[in-house]
Amino acid sequence: MELFELFFNSEMTDFWVNVLLPILSIIIPVFATVYTVNNTINARNKENHQPYLVLEKVLDVDDINKFSYYLTPVGRNYLEAHPEIDYSNIECENDIAVKLILHNIGYGVATNIKFYNLLTGKQVHGTQASNADTNQKLFTTLDMESSEEKSVQARLINLVREDEGGIEIEDHIRMLCVYRDLYNNIYNFIISINAKSNNHYDFFAYQPSSNSYAKWRKENKKEFNAIIKQYKERK
Repeated sequence: MELFELFFNSEMTDFWVNVLLPILSIIIPVFATVYTVNNTINARNKENHQPYLVLEKVLDVDDINKFSYYLTPVGRNYLEAHPEIDYSNIECENDIAVKLILHNIGYGVATNIKFYNLLTGKQVHGTQASNADTNQKLFTTLDMESSEEKSVQARLINLVREDEGGIEIEDHIRMLCVYRDLYNNIYNFIISINAKSNNHYDFFAYQPSSNSYAKWRKENKKEFNAIIKQYKERK
């Protein structure tokens, strides 16, 4: 029995040393090389097709063309005063009509561009009136090719109020613009507009590389995660 065990152990040792180890020494580097090359190709494809949207500017317009699609972002002050909003009959004494000018400065197509209220985690309401007397281009998926600029109408719903000392409190609109590339990688950036009295406003945008973006993402972590989840589910 001991001789058999000794022989068996010797044969297994020889098998491992002379057969399996040489095979593994060939297979493992091959798999590692394939894995590395595949990751490199995927990374290069993503880089070569990566869009990068920026808010180029915000333009004043005299009035919203309601027969074309437009957004209705709502400020924090207004939401506090009107928790339930009927978008079909929304009232605002200081609403501001603008065009958001987006520019794709990246290398690839940005597709399925959507806007969300980062303060609530809900998609910004968009609408378009029907005109029976003309042919209309109805809202379709918003896409932008590389180097393209596009404008999006927006009616800024806000409520500028005063504190007890008579100091004006601007209304703050905070949106998350979310989009995909052709490989379904998801990107986003923050658009902020502070509405002031007499139809004036300040605007700015934060990209994920900025500290301000990181601060607001942390501040609105719950809403941010809800937005990304909604976006992934609604392709």
